[in-house]
Amino acid sequence: MAVSKVIVSAEEVSRIKAEVDAPPGRFEAMPSPVPWWAKIGLAVLVPVLPILCLLTVVLRIAFRSQPARVKYAWLSFLSTLLIVSGLITVTAGVLAISLAPIPAIVSTGLPELDERVQFPALPSQTDLSGSDISAKFKPLVIVVSPAARLWSRQEVASAVFGAGVLLLADKDGYLFATANHVANYSGWGSEAKPQHAMVATQSGVWATAEIVAQAPQLDLALLWVARHATGGNFVQPSVAARDGEGVFVIGHPEGLKYTLSTGIVSGLRDESLQISAPVSPGNSGGPVYDNRGNLIGIVSSKFDHNRDANAENLSFAVSTDSLMRPSIWSFRKNGAQELERYIEGNRKVKEDQAQAGK
Repeated sequence: MAVSKVIVSAEEVSRIKAEVDAPPGRFEAMPSPVPWWAKIGLAVLVPVLPILCLLTVVLRIAFRSQPARVKYAWLSFLSTLLIVSGLITVTAGVLAISLAPIPAIVSTGLPELDERVQFPALPSQTDLSGSDISAKFKPLVIVVSPAARLWSRQEVASAVFGAGVLLLADKDGYLFATANHVANYSGWGSEAKPQHAMVATQSGVWATAEIVAQAPQLDLALLWVARHATGGNFVQPSVAARDGEGVFVIGHPEGLKYTLSTGIVSGLRDESLQISAPVSPGNSGGPVYDNRGNLIGIVSSKFDHNRDANAENLSFAVSTDSLMRPSIWSFRKNGAQELERYIEGNRKVKEDQAQAGK
């Protein structure tokens, strides 16, 4: 079989190589299968994610028989809208949670005390046992926590707490005594003074109390909570402590709320009482009662074991004689009037007791 010889010149090789190396020709872009009016109409729904999701499902079903190019173009466009809408929705939700005020999580009053129509008659004419003290006085002791301020500026109870004791209950509200370091939250600025503390009764429902008086030099504070129901009146009698007499302390040591401990007055130290009843963090601000139910002190501190590990039962309370002196207090709002009413009520209790003893 004869074979024809083909001769390719160098010029032809160069021309073929140039054609191979040449860039491809330009193609005109095809119009998008998604019309402009559909893009604008669907973009309006970006802030409303649920409606956009529902419409996406409907369109996916409607275009299932369309050519692949149309289906993929719509899928790409709708996916972009869903991503943008999801980001906007999440951002809006985070801002709403961060900036909107949260619902109130504290009560405006103390329901347990509001509902009481009768308080114990004090002082008792006979010596009280531990069980008597527990039954009569634990309902008159509160949990006190420094007010912590949230990002929403709402005040709630903090992680630490102490105790407080009811001094006076009348038609307007309740006056409590506690330790100043319990009511005074250390997280406030050096010049800012807390206006409120959080208080709770045995039910555990927190309420906001006004700090109406402070005596930092003696570690005392007075709290006031408004009353929301008509009930019985109460005045906590107080007397000067006697060296060696038996005492009862109620508080919340180490978080064990409403713990009763007993001891004696070990010594009278100027404006303080040294007591042998064991106290721990959580007892601060709690009452020290004698065996007739008189208030003789407010727990303030205990001897620091870091100074001497051998120290035992060295606890201290501020005497109620100091609490009754208006000159030690720095008052605000109705603090001076409430303390005066308590002093007057306490004086009347003593007069009635003296008359009954004749």
